[in-house]
Amino acid sequence: MPETKTSKSLLRNSINFPTFSDLPDENDVDPTYYDQGPYIFTPRQHWCFLGEIVGSYGLCHALLRAKDKDGQVVTIGLYTDDRGQALVPQIKEGHTVAVLYGEQHAFLDMTVGIRVEEASVIKIIPCSLEQLLKASDDVAARNSNSQSRCCGSCGKGENTSDNTYLRLCSRCKQASYCGEVCQKKAWVDGHKADCKALVWVRWFAARNWKVFNGYFDF
Repeated sequence: MPETKTSKSLLRNSINFPTFSDLPDENDVDPTYYDQGPYIFTPRQHWCFLGEIVGSYGLCHALLRAKDKDGQVVTIGLYTDDRGQALVPQIKEGHTVAVLYGEQHAFLDMTVGIRVEEASVIKIIPCSLEQLLKASDDVAARNSNSQSRCCGSCGKGENTSDNTYLRLCSRCKQASYCGEVCQKKAWVDGHKADCKALVWVRWFAARNWKVFNGYFDF
């Protein structure tokens, strides 16, 4: 699914989940993200940068290299109180890093990336960016489908007239199964990985990204 500003897949939305090139610059006031008040500029909506970790390094501060939805690789510098050390055990190539309210920042080495100063605005999500985006697409497709739910393993549909009821995965609340046998089979066949992504899509979807009434945090 191509990324558009009006995409029904939440994480494909290029305003609330922008690529690096679309992030506001820390030295400018982007009217897409900020309103001018009587004395200061205040956020008008929420945004979150998503990138897949392709490397990490750094001695004084933990530094990540992450590839965004456009394939651009950028540096994310962790300038939290502990210099990112609490996050280091979670940093794995192939996992996704999410940064709330990220802005383009010019580092001293003349590169431009994202500087993170608060630990509450960064999260490592244990799945690839591709898996996360696919999960978002799947949720959008499921929400727009007026047909009855189907078992995620055997494909059997829910039918209340003959007492065929499906139960949701207790963790992600998205996948449905007609019984324990199908649920166990689906877990082995791939839902174990998909579930992690769906849990985070659910977290993102539970929030109103269009209206700012205070900062989000992880």
